[in-house]
Amino acid sequence: MTSIDLTHVPLADNHCHGIFRTQGPMDIPSWRQHFTEASDHTMRTTHVATTLFYQRLIRAMAEFFECEVTEDAVLAARQKYDDRSLVRRYLQAANFEVLFLDKGYPPLEMLLSDAEHAELASCRVAPMLRVELLMQDLVAKHDTLSAIVEALKAALNDVRGQGYVALKSIVAYRTGLDIRTWNSDDVNIAFAEARREVQAKGAVRLGYKPLLDTLLHVVFAEAAGQELPIQFHTGYGDTDADMLLANPLNLRAVLERKEYRAMPIVLLHESYPYTRQGAYLAAVYEHVYFDLSYGIPFLGYSEMLEFTRAAFDIAPFSKLLYSSDGVGVPELHWLSARDGRKILGQALGERVATGELDVAGAEAAGVAVLRDNALRLYGL
Repeated sequence: MTSIDLTHVPLADNHCHGIFRTQGPMDIPSWRQHFTEASDHTMRTTHVATTLFYQRLIRAMAEFFECEVTEDAVLAARQKYDDRSLVRRYLQAANFEVLFLDKGYPPLEMLLSDAEHAELASCRVAPMLRVELLMQDLVAKHDTLSAIVEALKAALNDVRGQGYVALKSIVAYRTGLDIRTWNSDDVNIAFAEARREVQAKGAVRLGYKPLLDTLLHVVFAEAAGQELPIQFHTGYGDTDADMLLANPLNLRAVLERKEYRAMPIVLLHESYPYTRQGAYLAAVYEHVYFDLSYGIPFLGYSEMLEFTRAAFDIAPFSKLLYSSDGVGVPELHWLSARDGRKILGQALGERVATGELDVAGAEAAGVAVLRDNALRLYGL
């Protein structure tokens, strides 16, 4: 079966994070921690190494460095490079046109600057603003809800003029994607609880649902007014996320609001394992787009091929967006680029074999997903 060759296509990585300024040296358990969402020590010492994702990573790194296929060998080869040379080699091998950087994690002081990412990758950097961090800062600074709402509106005035191309929400991690409208009594009780946390700890983790939902509706109104995209974490993620509440179908109440239709919504991480549900939303709501992430979740090749097939079978490919969700170490950005092009090429080749696309159409679809759809959506 013919596979479509997409190796030449520059990538617009629709959602990723910054790379650590310092890259090592690391012992093996510390290295493995970059490739699991689990925090338990035994996952690092024992189980991560037996995942197909990790096995594929080590083999790919050994090929990249032309060394023996062992953890010790690839880490030793990795440490022959200074930090900037290592990052440059990986990112330029991946061939990026744009990196869309979520600025909310990790802490900025640990990361290369936007200018350094751009220089090392020889590409453009497009920052995105994580709204929950902004809300938390405002809840800590203001002692009335009305003051917080006004400050949030002011902070979101002309987001593009501040240098951001989109917003990002992690409400799925906190209270779930079923974002509701609450009565004032519930919101005031939640606000009082949040302020007590501020007084006790000096900061707040915004897990008070009536308050968080209410502030998100303020965000949505501002984003819709600016026709500004917002990305939602959906599906697979940190262990503090309730996966049942991270199903993108929970967003229906927001998607049905006509006043929010000018706000493009991007469902991240192929909503895994809710891929078909997320792709369905992209098929029936004109303002919903669907992200295909090939770095995180940490999946085997065949499972990534399956979610790619499902996305193409359900959603318009004009609404599919490539990403890595790479974070911290450049291997994630690079491996995702390597695997994503190959998997998309294989899935599109299958569509040629079934007569759904011709070769030229399949090539155009691959370029759209890897690059053009994101450039159009974010206005670059």
